[in-house]
Amino acid sequence: MGLTRVCRAVRVAACCAMLGCGRGDEVAVVTEQRVMMDTVVSISVYVASEDSSSAIRRDIDKAFAAVARIDSLMSSYTETSEVAEINRRAATSAVTISADLDSVLQTARWASAISHCAFDVSVAPILQLWGFGTEHQGVPDSQSVRELLPKVDYRLLKKEHGTLRFAKPGMAIDLGGVAKGYAVDVAVESLQGAGYRDVMVKAGGDLRTLASPLTAGRRYIWIQHPREADKFFGKFRFDSGAVSTSGDYERFFERDGVRYHHIIDPQTGYPARRAVSATVLANDSRTADALSTALFVLGPERGIALADSLAEVEAVIVSIAGDKLAWRATSGLAPRLAIIQ
Repeated sequence: MGLTRVCRAVRVAACCAMLGCGRGDEVAVVTEQRVMMDTVVSISVYVASEDSSSAIRRDIDKAFAAVARIDSLMSSYTETSEVAEINRRAATSAVTISADLDSVLQTARWASAISHCAFDVSVAPILQLWGFGTEHQGVPDSQSVRELLPKVDYRLLKKEHGTLRFAKPGMAIDLGGVAKGYAVDVAVESLQGAGYRDVMVKAGGDLRTLASPLTAGRRYIWIQHPREADKFFGKFRFDSGAVSTSGDYERFFERDGVRYHHIIDPQTGYPARRAVSATVLANDSRTADALSTALFVLGPERGIALADSLAEVEAVIVSIAGDKLAWRATSGLAPRLAIIQ
């Protein structure tokens, strides 16, 4: 029998060391969690006291509403979403797209171009063939994969004058590698608009924080161990910015002792094998989200070389050498990274 594990949530964990840090100021946190976007979404606001916690919770509700709106537009599993409408119609006519979808596609196109197609939202037909996210996941025959590969190419997504069309029939898009990051950004922007300056939003492996003097220097990011669910691989200090981790342990099934995970190499149509985990730091979550997938596909050498070439981006990529974990990090992150394994 095959082993199936779907949505092992919160693969990047963040801890705020609120007390006992040798400082006199205390920090209170107001946190809400909800299951959204096929994962656990957590929104936290850090304050000096909880006197206004009811008002904070109302603003957190508004941030969750913003996440729900993005999910309703970009879900690949809802027939009424904007993405579903595009996948139904864009092969035969240009489809008008929302400003949100346009923004996500801009990030996706940038990530595809700089990674030489290691990230590609047009990989959706291959994902559908594998059945990830459904009750019918399994290893497809190689001929079916080969027949679909010509439909996977972000350059065949023709976006102009606020519309999108597909250059070939049978194409489809899946925004799972960038939409969660975008939703996290939208939630943070909602809280910023309400006047908060110290927040943390997590959606599965995507996280973004803002730090004020209340928490500056007191927050760590803990990277999930890719093979032991109750352990961490490493940690580093982190104040403000975004972090995203992509791993082969998030959605996968096993057949005959082989792990087949959902991060597909767009060049081959099969799960990428060069890494088991890729963590990216960037200024915003949509960028970190897309890059973590791209770097996972590229693997340690090419992935870290790309990250080192990008301003304000850091990364660590974990791979398996024999029966041990190996890792490579960018020059800016390596000195800050404490390995726990």
